[in-house]
Amino acid sequence: MSSIQTAQGQFDALKQASKLVAPAGEGVAATQPEYRFDAQRTIQALAQSLSSLHQVAIEPNSLLKESQLCLSVDDIVETALRAAALEPEELRDLSLAYRHMPRDRLTQILQDGAPSSEPSSSKPVLLQGNPRLSNLRFVGHTLMGFEDWSESVIGDPYFDLALAARDILSTFGPQPIQAFFGEYGLQHPDPVRLDWYLLAAELCAVS
Repeated sequence: MSSIQTAQGQFDALKQASKLVAPAGEGVAATQPEYRFDAQRTIQALAQSLSSLHQVAIEPNSLLKESQLCLSVDDIVETALRAAALEPEELRDLSLAYRHMPRDRLTQILQDGAPSSEPSSSKPVLLQGNPRLSNLRFVGHTLMGFEDWSESVIGDPYFDLALAARDILSTFGPQPIQAFFGEYGLQHPDPVRLDWYLLAAELCAVS
Protein backbone atom coordinates (compact mmCIF):
# COMPACT_ATOMS: atom_id res chain seq x y z
CA MET A 1 0.00 0.00 0.00
CA SER A 2 1.38 3.42 -0.97
CA SER A 3 1.94 6.24 1.50
CA ILE A 4 -0.87 8.20 -0.17
CA GLN A 5 -3.31 5.33 0.37
CA THR A 6 -2.12 4.96 3.95
CA ALA A 7 -2.61 8.67 4.62
CA GLN A 8 -6.10 8.55 3.11
CA GLY A 9 -6.93 5.56 5.30
CA GLN A 10 -5.75 7.43 8.40
CA PHE A 11 -7.79 10.44 7.37
CA ASP A 12 -10.95 8.38 6.84
CA ALA A 13 -10.42 6.80 10.26
CA LEU A 14 -10.20 10.27 11.83
CA LYS A 15 -13.50 11.28 10.28
CA GLN A 16 -15.20 8.14 11.58
CA ALA A 17 -13.65 8.70 15.04
CA SER A 18 -15.45 12.05 15.22
CA LYS A 19 -18.80 10.20 15.20
CA LEU A 20 -20.16 13.11 13.21
CA VAL A 21 -20.44 11.49 9.78
CA ALA A 22 -24.14 11.43 8.86
CA PRO A 23 -25.16 8.76 6.32
CA ALA A 24 -25.87 10.26 2.91
CA GLY A 25 -29.53 10.95 2.27
CA GLU A 26 -30.60 10.47 5.87
CA GLY A 27 -31.88 13.02 8.33
CA VAL A 28 -33.16 16.56 7.91
CA ALA A 29 -31.00 19.62 7.25
CA ALA A 30 -30.68 22.25 9.97
CA THR A 31 -32.00 24.81 7.49
CA GLN A 32 -35.50 23.33 7.68
CA PRO A 33 -38.16 25.50 9.40
CA GLU A 34 -38.29 23.58 12.67
CA TYR A 35 -34.55 24.04 13.19
CA ARG A 36 -34.46 27.63 11.98
CA PHE A 37 -37.26 28.42 14.44
CA ASP A 38 -35.24 27.03 17.36
CA ALA A 39 -32.13 29.01 16.43
CA GLN A 40 -30.46 28.72 19.83
CA ARG A 41 -30.51 24.92 19.86
CA THR A 42 -29.45 24.68 16.22
CA ILE A 43 -26.51 27.08 16.63
CA GLN A 44 -25.49 25.28 19.81
CA ALA A 45 -25.46 21.97 17.92
CA LEU A 46 -23.29 23.42 15.15
CA ALA A 47 -20.82 24.98 17.60
CA GLN A 48 -20.54 21.87 19.76
CA SER A 49 -20.15 19.65 16.69
CA LEU A 50 -17.22 21.71 15.45
CA SER A 51 -15.70 21.82 18.93
CA SER A 52 -15.90 18.03 19.19
CA LEU A 53 -14.55 17.56 15.68
CA HIS A 54 -11.59 19.86 16.29
CA GLN A 55 -10.65 17.85 19.37
CA VAL A 56 -10.23 14.57 17.50
CA ALA A 57 -6.71 13.40 18.28
CA ILE A 58 -4.24 13.48 15.38
CA GLU A 59 -1.05 11.48 15.80
CA PRO A 60 1.99 13.83 15.69
CA ASN A 61 4.02 11.55 13.40
CA SER A 62 1.16 10.83 11.05
CA LEU A 63 1.72 10.59 7.30
CA LEU A 64 -1.13 13.04 7.03
CA LYS A 65 1.25 15.93 7.63
CA GLU A 66 3.11 15.07 4.43
CA SER A 67 -0.01 14.52 2.35
CA GLN A 68 -2.25 16.81 0.31
CA LEU A 69 -4.89 16.38 3.01
CA CYS A 70 -3.26 19.15 5.05
CA LEU A 71 -4.23 22.72 4.21
CA SER A 72 -1.80 25.53 5.02
CA VAL A 73 -2.08 29.30 4.65
CA ASP A 74 0.34 29.07 1.70
CA ASP A 75 -1.90 26.48 0.03
CA ILE A 76 -4.86 28.83 0.33
CA VAL A 77 -2.96 31.76 -1.15
CA GLU A 78 -1.80 29.56 -4.04
CA THR A 79 -5.41 28.51 -4.72
CA ALA A 80 -6.54 32.14 -4.70
CA LEU A 81 -3.77 33.08 -7.16
CA ARG A 82 -4.80 30.28 -9.51
CA ALA A 83 -8.42 31.43 -9.29
CA ALA A 84 -7.39 35.02 -10.06
CA ALA A 85 -5.91 33.81 -13.35
CA LEU A 86 -9.20 32.27 -14.51
CA GLU A 87 -11.68 33.92 -16.83
CA PRO A 88 -14.38 35.99 -15.05
CA GLU A 89 -17.15 33.60 -16.12
CA GLU A 90 -15.34 30.76 -14.34
CA LEU A 91 -15.52 32.57 -11.00
CA ARG A 92 -18.39 33.12 -8.62
CA ASP A 93 -19.46 36.71 -8.15
CA LEU A 94 -17.99 38.30 -5.07
CA SER A 95 -20.30 38.92 -2.13
CA LEU A 96 -21.63 42.42 -1.67
CA ALA A 97 -19.15 43.15 1.12
CA TYR A 98 -16.20 42.70 -1.28
CA ARG A 99 -17.50 44.16 -4.55
CA HIS A 100 -16.16 47.63 -3.87
CA MET A 101 -12.62 46.42 -4.60
CA PRO A 102 -11.07 44.74 -7.67
CA ARG A 103 -10.36 41.03 -7.30
CA ASP A 104 -6.65 41.48 -7.93
CA ARG A 105 -6.43 44.00 -5.08
CA LEU A 106 -8.28 41.62 -2.77
CA THR A 107 -5.91 38.83 -3.75
CA GLN A 108 -2.97 41.04 -2.86
CA ILE A 109 -4.55 41.78 0.53
CA LEU A 110 -4.90 38.02 1.08
CA GLN A 111 -1.23 37.50 0.26
CA ASP A 112 -0.10 40.35 2.49
CA GLY A 113 -2.21 39.09 5.38
CA ALA A 114 -1.04 35.49 5.20
CA PRO A 115 1.81 35.78 7.74
CA SER A 116 -0.44 37.26 10.43
CA SER A 117 -3.07 34.57 9.76
CA GLU A 118 -0.66 31.67 10.24
CA PRO A 119 -1.76 29.89 13.43
CA SER A 120 0.75 30.49 16.20
CA SER A 121 -0.82 28.74 19.17
CA SER A 122 -3.48 26.43 17.76
CA LYS A 123 -2.31 23.16 16.22
CA PRO A 124 -3.83 21.72 13.04
CA VAL A 125 -7.16 19.97 13.53
CA LEU A 126 -9.57 17.86 11.53
CA LEU A 127 -11.67 20.35 9.56
CA GLN A 128 -15.15 19.65 8.28
CA GLY A 129 -14.57 21.97 5.34
CA ASN A 130 -18.26 22.61 4.72
CA PRO A 131 -19.67 23.41 8.18
CA ARG A 132 -22.86 25.04 6.95
CA LEU A 133 -26.30 24.55 8.46
CA SER A 134 -27.47 22.94 5.22
CA ASN A 135 -24.87 20.21 5.78
CA LEU A 136 -25.83 19.53 9.41
CA ARG A 137 -28.36 16.70 9.78
CA PHE A 138 -30.90 15.85 12.48
CA VAL A 139 -33.46 13.15 13.09
CA GLY A 140 -36.01 14.85 15.31
CA HIS A 141 -34.02 16.32 18.18
CA THR A 142 -31.11 13.92 17.65
CA LEU A 143 -28.03 15.28 15.92
CA MET A 144 -26.59 12.93 13.29
CA GLY A 145 -23.64 15.04 12.15
CA PHE A 146 -22.50 16.40 8.81
CA GLU A 147 -23.46 14.73 5.55
CA ASP A 148 -20.93 16.10 3.03
CA TRP A 149 -17.24 15.62 3.89
CA SER A 150 -15.82 16.14 0.41
CA GLU A 151 -13.99 19.34 1.45
CA SER A 152 -12.62 17.99 4.72
CA VAL A 153 -8.91 18.55 5.39
CA ILE A 154 -6.51 19.11 8.27
CA GLY A 155 -5.71 22.74 9.07
CA ASP A 156 -6.45 25.83 11.14
CA PRO A 157 -9.73 25.60 13.12
CA TYR A 158 -10.48 29.19 12.05
CA PHE A 159 -11.15 27.84 8.56
CA ASP A 160 -14.28 26.05 9.81
CA LEU A 161 -15.18 28.79 12.28
CA ALA A 162 -15.17 31.53 9.67
CA LEU A 163 -17.38 29.59 7.27
CA ALA A 164 -19.80 28.59 10.02
CA ALA A 165 -20.02 32.15 11.37
CA ARG A 166 -20.70 33.50 7.88
CA ASP A 167 -23.52 30.99 7.41
CA ILE A 168 -25.05 31.83 10.79
CA LEU A 169 -24.86 35.53 9.95
CA SER A 170 -26.67 35.07 6.64
CA THR A 171 -29.33 32.81 8.21
CA PHE A 172 -29.98 34.36 11.62
CA GLY A 173 -28.29 37.76 11.54
CA PRO A 174 -25.42 39.03 13.73
CA GLN A 175 -26.97 38.53 17.17
CA PRO A 176 -26.14 34.80 17.63
CA ILE A 177 -22.50 35.06 16.50
CA GLN A 178 -21.09 35.68 19.97
CA ALA A 179 -23.15 32.81 21.38
CA PHE A 180 -21.82 30.53 18.63
CA PHE A 181 -18.20 31.20 19.59
CA GLY A 182 -19.06 30.86 23.27
CA GLU A 183 -20.64 27.44 22.71
CA TYR A 184 -17.58 26.43 20.71
CA GLY A 185 -15.40 27.41 23.66
CA LEU A 186 -13.75 30.49 22.17
CA GLN A 187 -14.62 33.57 24.17
CA HIS A 188 -12.35 35.97 22.28
CA PRO A 189 -12.02 34.90 18.62
CA ASP A 190 -9.24 36.50 16.60
CA PRO A 191 -10.99 38.92 14.17
CA VAL A 192 -7.93 39.13 11.90
CA ARG A 193 -7.84 35.39 11.28
CA LEU A 194 -11.62 35.25 10.83
CA ASP A 195 -11.54 38.04 8.25
CA TRP A 196 -8.62 36.45 6.43
CA TYR A 197 -10.38 33.09 6.05
CA LEU A 198 -13.61 34.78 4.96
CA LEU A 199 -11.70 36.64 2.24
CA ALA A 200 -9.97 33.41 1.26
CA ALA A 201 -13.34 31.68 0.87
CA GLU A 202 -14.46 34.46 -1.47
CA LEU A 203 -11.35 34.41 -3.62
CA CYS A 204 -10.99 30.62 -3.87
CA ALA A 205 -14.58 29.97 -4.99
CA VAL A 206 -15.09 28.99 -8.61
CA SER A 207 -18.24 28.25 -10.58
